[in-house]
Amino acid sequence: MKYILFLIFLVSHLKSATIVRGPYLDYLSSNSATIRYSVDSPEITWFSWGEFPKCNKYLTVTTPKKNQYVNIYGLKIAKKYCYMIYLPVSNSTHSYLASSATFTTFYDETVSSFSFIVIGNTFLNSPDQNIALSSAIFSFPDINFIIHTGNISNGNLLDHDTYYFMPFSGILKSIPFFISLGLKEYGEIKEKTNSYRFLGENFSPYYRFARNGFSPHYYFIDSGTSRFIFLDNNNLNEIDSAPSLRKGTKQYQWLEETLKYSNSKKWRFVVLNHPIYPSSIGGEDIKEGLEELFLKYKVDFVFQSGNKYYLRTKPLKYGVPDEGGVIYITVGGGDLYLSEIEASEIIETQIDSRVFLNIKIDERKIDISAFDCSMNLLDRFVYSKY
Repeated sequence: MKYILFLIFLVSHLKSATIVRGPYLDYLSSNSATIRYSVDSPEITWFSWGEFPKCNKYLTVTTPKKNQYVNIYGLKIAKKYCYMIYLPVSNSTHSYLASSATFTTFYDETVSSFSFIVIGNTFLNSPDQNIALSSAIFSFPDINFIIHTGNISNGNLLDHDTYYFMPFSGILKSIPFFISLGLKEYGEIKEKTNSYRFLGENFSPYYRFARNGFSPHYYFIDSGTSRFIFLDNNNLNEIDSAPSLRKGTKQYQWLEETLKYSNSKKWRFVVLNHPIYPSSIGGEDIKEGLEELFLKYKVDFVFQSGNKYYLRTKPLKYGVPDEGGVIYITVGGGDLYLSEIEASEIIETQIDSRVFLNIKIDERKIDISAFDCSMNLLDRFVYSKY
């Protein structure tokens, strides 16, 4: 017994590889998952997974590298799974359990009740504020996923760690974030070559999301009877490397096809960064083209960012209140960067506060609540479709 204890002590004190980023769910659906993690040195790692509580399926990530990912296929719908990551102990044949977590796969169309969170502009918060936001989100049970409307940090990978990966680490390992690219993800660089390089070095290697469009620029996810479409409209921010959304472009054509084949969905959501309403700087032709598709294919809500306040419009058709229109919701920024907005007949609610949304879908009813990080309810909206 003393000899075994000595071996355990010896192994635990040898220099070991360490996870420095993650693990995090990069993608999740009703039947597959992608888990990513970064190690402090290029290593071969080991991974086990299975239907909770039995993580009894094993694989080896055989290519020694710092940034690792594991794709898991053939999962069951709405099932809880567990996974474990093992790293090697240097100068030894031993390994140790570096991290473990659980996740639950998405529902298919047989289930139409679920909940999710919407946040945005987390770069405007301090790391401590993002930790508080993470804790607030944790207080809601059975969250299926989190939508981020862009600008997760000031852009570079070090800031991603400070403002995103570390504050939200407890959530990221079990609940996927789906992100719409913002100006910060491009490093606020307008010139085409350098902004594309910045995105490729600081964002794209760490986030792939769904591969049904041109990820991470545009893609969609399905959950239950709802479709969520993520767009990149940073061309309106004069980012030359961002794909255009003008009529006839690849992204616009993809959007129309994606909406056209969502007829079976009860709810349709669009997520983008640059706000369409109450004001959109420049690109009126893009705005009109998007609205044309939103109205034609009956988009229900657009989640957007860009501005530094919380705002919910009335249902709109081409800028005019109409019960058959689209509702636009802007998720605000940090307390230190709030900005005033003018009153308008198209605005239903506006709040100068840092908020996140807790959204529950139950068949044809949606319940949207806006909270601050102290869990004060600032706005609530319940809407039913007939």
